[in-house]
Amino acid sequence: MATREHKHRAGHYEILGETLAQFEFFEAGWNPYQRYLDVDKVDFILRRRHDHHVIYREVQVKYGKLYDCTLKWEQPLFDLTSWRFFKNNEFAGSVNRRDFYLAYVLAHDSGYKGDIFVFPIKDFDRLLSRAVASGTERRMVWLSRSVKEPDRWYFRIARGFGAIDQGTCIEVTAYRRNFSVLEPRAAAAGDALWAPARTC
Repeated sequence: MATREHKHRAGHYEILGETLAQFEFFEAGWNPYQRYLDVDKVDFILRRRHDHHVIYREVQVKYGKLYDCTLKWEQPLFDLTSWRFFKNNEFAGSVNRRDFYLAYVLAHDSGYKGDIFVFPIKDFDRLLSRAVASGTERRMVWLSRSVKEPDRWYFRIARGFGAIDQGTCIEVTAYRRNFSVLEPRAAAAGDALWAPARTC
């Protein structure tokens, strides 16, 4: 088993995320083809035959390392969290691309546990607009797991809070392993899944 030190020296985290995502999409019935050049933010093109037609999906992959929550205010609410910066307008030019998705892969040093989130790009852009600003051009994205209900995940929209509610978090549980959103009927509907989180 690889030690933490070996994992830190193993290479770029984004490559790890792409490798995990490629396996997950293959297991979900898609053929993932890696782009030789990262054009238009596309890391993979997914291909699948459906009703005598071939359908394609474009995917960008992001990787987030999961950390154990150690802050006193966090621990009653969350046990694991991941954070990274995004530019304010990172996906502004992509929101009208109906076949474009973001795969957000999360993994802890203890190993990958299947925590991949699949967002239609319009949904993630809406979430990003609610993320906590970090300076004038960036936003901090936190994805955190509930300590009381480990099957529930949240996108934080505030810092240092005492309860999960509409002013602090948006629940994103429905996006975890959300491969069904890639299906033609779901993609055509274009319905957003996210809604404000209910309170604990």
